[in-house]
Amino acid sequence: MTATKLLLLISIVAVISSCNSDLENQQILASDSSNNNVVSSTSVVPVVPVVPVVPVVPVVPVVPVVPVVPVVPSTSVVPVVPVVPVVPVVPVVPVVPVVPVVPSTSVVPVVPVVPVVPVVPVVPVASDIRLGRIPTEEEPLRVMIIGDSTTYEIEPALSAALQKTGVVEPANRTQFGFGLSQWPRYKWWEIWPSFFDQVEPEVVIFQTGIWDMDDVINGPARRPLPTDSDWVEQFNFLMEIAVDVLSERGAHIFWLTMLPTHDNDKHKRLNKLIYELADRDQRVSVIDLTSVFTDENENYLEGVERSGEYWQIRKIDGVHLCRFGSRIAAELVIERISSFADFEVVSGWEEGEWLTNSRFDLDPCNDPVDLVAGKTEVLPVG
Repeated sequence: MTATKLLLLISIVAVISSCNSDLENQQILASDSSNNNVVSSTSVVPVVPVVPVVPVVPVVPVVPVVPVVPVVPSTSVVPVVPVVPVVPVVPVVPVVPVVPVVPSTSVVPVVPVVPVVPVVPVVPVASDIRLGRIPTEEEPLRVMIIGDSTTYEIEPALSAALQKTGVVEPANRTQFGFGLSQWPRYKWWEIWPSFFDQVEPEVVIFQTGIWDMDDVINGPARRPLPTDSDWVEQFNFLMEIAVDVLSERGAHIFWLTMLPTHDNDKHKRLNKLIYELADRDQRVSVIDLTSVFTDENENYLEGVERSGEYWQIRKIDGVHLCRFGSRIAAELVIERISSFADFEVVSGWEEGEWLTNSRFDLDPCNDPVDLVAGKTEVLPVG
């Protein structure tokens, strides 16, 4: 039997007992009045309202204590499971959209940086370099020429061409027997600064090669030797030191390539390093002389034909230059220097006094008679 039913039964028993008690009292009063008895007995009915005691049943609400079961709602802690929504952190996976960083693979377009590689042809880079001022008669461009015996023979024609402009002042500092690798007997890094004190050049025209690469006097004493396994590393080091010294006061360097010899591999090997140097160092521009001293197949030339005349450009040793060789080298060099410093090349120098320079009499060339006499007409070089 449930508690509710038990309570209800007790209530009913209580009501019935109450009714019986009232009934006895009323029978005692029956002697006073029968009418009242009738009324009283019926009035017992009102006692029924005591049934409202049934409201005690509301005590049942105590049963709501059962709601304590709602403690289960504390299982509503389960709602804490909504913490699972934290799983939406998974949406962070949308970070994957960051994969659109892949579009940064559009950085691949940066590959166009590769076009910078075209800098390799240092020639075009040099064409973008400028002196920064226009030379005048009052303030001429100061040029210093440094190099070996080949440069020594280019210098007469080159100086004549530069001086003819009226706005360039050349200074010859070539050295017979010079080579970067000849440093054990010629400490060029100690000697050059004195040249700068005298000339204060804005441009240095520089060349080396024969005494570095060919079989020459004192060859075994040079460092490095062309046969050394680490020749590239050592010679690169010497080249970089040379650039530091030559450009220390702001001069721009025009590095002439080594002229081709009968052994083409030698000049190509060195010239490759010169191009690589200029590619990584803006202080250096390359002037490649190969094209005017070789044929269309880059084969060595001893002479060229101009206006129906054969002109020898290389001396018998296959290394040094004849007058016409000096001229064609000078024409190529001055074209580049004029572009750098914004001055005009003036013709007429080609038949000047430089033709009679005695240095061309050493190991003489088979020059046309009129040229040796200094009476030749100006001939096109193209």
